[in-house]
Amino acid sequence: MPTLKAEFKKLLTIRSTYFWILIALIIVGIYSFYGEGFKDIVGFLQHPSKEQLPLFIAGTITQMATFIGLFGGIIALLHITHEYRYNTITYTLTIGNSRTKVLAAKFLSIFGFTLIYSVLMALIGIGLIFAGLHFSHHVLPHQDINYSTYFGKVVFFAEAYALVGLLFGVLIRNMAGSFAALFIIPGPVEALLSLVLRTNSVYLPFMALSQVVQPPFIGNGHPAHPDNNSGYLSAPKGALVFGAYLILGWVIAWYLFLRRDAT
Repeated sequence: MPTLKAEFKKLLTIRSTYFWILIALIIVGIYSFYGEGFKDIVGFLQHPSKEQLPLFIAGTITQMATFIGLFGGIIALLHITHEYRYNTITYTLTIGNSRTKVLAAKFLSIFGFTLIYSVLMALIGIGLIFAGLHFSHHVLPHQDINYSTYFGKVVFFAEAYALVGLLFGVLIRNMAGSFAALFIIPGPVEALLSLVLRTNSVYLPFMALSQVVQPPFIGNGHPAHPDNNSGYLSAPKGALVFGAYLILGWVIAWYLFLRRDAT
């Protein structure tokens, strides 16, 4: 418990945590209030296919989760790389009587922080969408959305990115390298691999994670998934595939954290 309390104190007393929360709040606010609630709703209401109207709010999940998750990953990444950058990791490991406890405390502190952060951000985002609708003087029809599922998927996506950010920090132990991995692997690297794997690319870690927050799509009068060349997984299967990669990565990170020199 003292180690866990120390990790929460570190996380909540550094300026970068609040800086990135503020940036996330600004971007989520612009996207929700102006992008969705004020601007996109005009084209959506004028779309010839009225079947999509009940899915307007549900369709925001992909961008909402991406913005919230990305900044959660950055905060988690900085939580560990700051210690390597300023060499305070040696004090952390010296004070603790077990490296496993130290790593577990960092894992749990990031998990708990991201849980609260992602729920609050999603609540603010949804609220600002409705605020944008109010100020744009548009009224949505009844929405076909399960809010518990919506928030659950956003939280899962945010937790996934946060734990991956922490994982990259533990493995690479360098701020620039960890940032590069967090931005390059989910984007250009998997995009290039998808050209080779085609429909099997859905089993790549971040491709699988993206399946969790796919927006609903109306096809022939019932919810379906849009056809694409990268394959398709249901949200639970996508979560399981990504979870398998995450567990494997953390087993490797735990082993190296125990064996490698502190610096």
